[in-house]
Amino acid sequence: MRFLIAFFLLATPVMAAECPVPYSEFEENIPHIDMAACPDNKPDSEDGFCRLVMDGKRAYIYAFLYTDDEPCLFDTYSAEKIDYLMQK
Repeated sequence: MRFLIAFFLLATPVMAAECPVPYSEFEENIPHIDMAACPDNKPDSEDGFCRLVMDGKRAYIYAFLYTDDEPCLFDTYSAEKIDYLMQK
C-alpha cells in the first residue's frame, strides 16, 4: 500500500487543482482489476467507473468520474479482500 500512498502524494499541485489523479496516471502506475460495476452503482456507468486494487487483507476501490479531458479520481473505498474474491 505504500506505493499507492506515495503515488498520490507525488501528484503535482497543478494536477491537484484540476484533478487529484488522472486515470492515465493510475492506469500506468497501479496494478488493478477493472470492475464491471462500482459498489452501490456509485458512480453509475454513465458517469464513471471503478478499479479494484488488492493489498494484503484489504481491497481498495478507486472510483473515477468522466471529465472533459480524461477520467479523474473521485473517491476511494476500502473493503475486506474476501468481499471481492470468488467463493465456491
